[in-house]
Amino acid sequence: KQLEELYAQRDEIQAQREELVTNQKKLQDGLKAIDDGLLELQTSQTMAENEFASAEAQLEAGQVQLEQAQKDLDANLRDVQDGLTALDDAQKQLDEGWEEYNKGRDEALQELSDAEQKLLDAKAELDDARETIDSLEEPTVYALGRNTNMSYLSLESNSDIVEGVSAVFPAFFLLIAALVCITTMTRMVEEERTQIGTLKALGYGNFSIIGKYLAYAGSAAVLGCGLGVLAGSSIFPLILWEAYNIILNIRPNIALLIDWPLCTAVVVMYTAVVLAVTWYCCRSMLKEVPAELIRPKPPTSGRKIFLEYLPFWNRFSFLNKVMLRNIFRYRQRLLMMLIGVGGCSALLLTGFGIRDSIMDIVDFQFQNVTLYDMEVRFGDGLDTQEQEDFREEIGQYVDRITFAHQSSVEIDFGGQNRDIIMISADASFGNFMDFHDENGAVSMPKPGEALLSIGMADKLGVHPGDTITVRDADLNTLTLTVSAVYDNYVYNYIIVDPQTIASQWGELPEQQMAYMTVKDTQDAHYAGTKVSAYDNVMSVTVCSDLADQVGSMLEALNLVVVTVVICAGLLAVTVTYNLTNINITERIREIATIKVLGFNAGESAAYVFKENLLLSVMGAGVGLIFGQWLLDFVMSQIKVDMVWMEARLLPESYVWAILLTMLSAIVVDYVLYFKLDKINMAEALKSVE
Repeated sequence: KQLEELYAQRDEIQAQREELVTNQKKLQDGLKAIDDGLLELQTSQTMAENEFASAEAQLEAGQVQLEQAQKDLDANLRDVQDGLTALDDAQKQLDEGWEEYNKGRDEALQELSDAEQKLLDAKAELDDARETIDSLEEPTVYALGRNTNMSYLSLESNSDIVEGVSAVFPAFFLLIAALVCITTMTRMVEEERTQIGTLKALGYGNFSIIGKYLAYAGSAAVLGCGLGVLAGSSIFPLILWEAYNIILNIRPNIALLIDWPLCTAVVVMYTAVVLAVTWYCCRSMLKEVPAELIRPKPPTSGRKIFLEYLPFWNRFSFLNKVMLRNIFRYRQRLLMMLIGVGGCSALLLTGFGIRDSIMDIVDFQFQNVTLYDMEVRFGDGLDTQEQEDFREEIGQYVDRITFAHQSSVEIDFGGQNRDIIMISADASFGNFMDFHDENGAVSMPKPGEALLSIGMADKLGVHPGDTITVRDADLNTLTLTVSAVYDNYVYNYIIVDPQTIASQWGELPEQQMAYMTVKDTQDAHYAGTKVSAYDNVMSVTVCSDLADQVGSMLEALNLVVVTVVICAGLLAVTVTYNLTNINITERIREIATIKVLGFNAGESAAYVFKENLLLSVMGAGVGLIFGQWLLDFVMSQIKVDMVWMEARLLPESYVWAILLTMLSAIVVDYVLYFKLDKINMAEALKSVE
């Protein structure tokens, strides 16, 4: 083993020796190459030095070119840098544009997708709507005019009331005013009795003498009527219009129109009456001879009056007996006072009666008749299950509720046709409206019967037991027997049983109306807003709102009443003043005589004015009797479809009519007291020349 190791070492040394010889040979070759290289280097160095000198010259020339190139390069670099900056900006804008484009495209794609989905949904809804339309029955079309609008109805009702009043009162005012003029002209002719006699004695003809008074009376009548027509056609319409405008807010403003034919007729009629009376007075006086006319007219001879035959006559004092004799002694003045003062009192009482007849209508209707707080109209009639669902949904607001059918129909009786509201309800409806007449409660109608409101019954002349015909918009007819006429003040209703309609029309009417009372803890308007949120509800009417509308409509009539009362009061003062003044003038010698006999101013005034006051009392009594009839007549002329008004007079109205009449007499007496006190006794008692 060691021998092998030795042989191995020998071989390794032999190999190293051979490698050393090889390396030595390579070293010798390398040294030779170095020597050859040094020689070549020296040769190259010489050549390089020559080339270096040439290159240095070229280098200097190139350096100049390089500097110029560097300048050009710097300029180009700046241009490139600017271009790169612009390129970066453009790239940035391009990136933003692409980003916005991609975003817009995504949104557009989303909107397109949504639109396609909506289109599909709309198409589905359209298909459903078409199916619904195809399944709908033929609709009923109603043509609603202005008479279905509450504002128009209120204005029309007020116009009808004013028209009814204007058709009656002017005639009475004209009659009493004519009475005043007749009295005045009669007195004027009698006062100028002596002058008429003198003219006749001088040879003037009857026509010439009468023409003087006819010209005076005619000119006064024409002038007074003309001024009255112009004032009455402009002032009073504006006053009434402004009153209604404040309450109803009417636009545009009123356009004044003068009814010239009517105005001409009034002037002609009034003037003709005055001229006729003047002609009659002059004609009757001219029948006497001039000698009789020149003399004073002899006083009326005294006669026993019917009171003197009564047992208590002797209990009167002397002055009271004189007063009563004078009252019945001058019969013309008595008649004029009774007619004039009585007519004015009747007008006053009628004015107050109109107020009494209208002022409590709202309370009568919405406290004594209409017991429900709210009525609801549905788009479609409710079946039993829908009614129960509706009750549950609004149960927290409503106390009681009943369902019924309501529609507008036409009632026919005796050839007269009128529109009326028909309500078809069961017996429970009696808890929501108080049906009664002047005799007490009225029962709900049985099958084949109907309850009719008193306003429509009065217009048609229907009485309990009469048979009427009712037609709806589809010309379906009902033949009904009126079981009772009940009191109702706002609108007109006919109440029928549902079985009546079913027996004659073949099916029960749909119940599209609900009448309800609101709980005490709830406000009716708040409850109405909650009820109106129900899907099928078309309209909700709160009764208090309807009451306010009717109350506003009737409130405007107060000005009409005030106008009538003021005009009647002024007319009463005019009549009383005119007649009292004539009384004093006719009896001036008598009054002067009692003053000479020792009567002081107060006693002289009492001697005359006691008669005036008593005549005013008697005239007021006549007016109270005549006023009731006049009120009934006026109310019969006021035809209003919306409201039924009954002639009604309260006790205080009688009191006010009497007080105003007596107040006018007292005012006149106070004014004429000073004239009475200034009577010159010597002038009044001297003989007539």
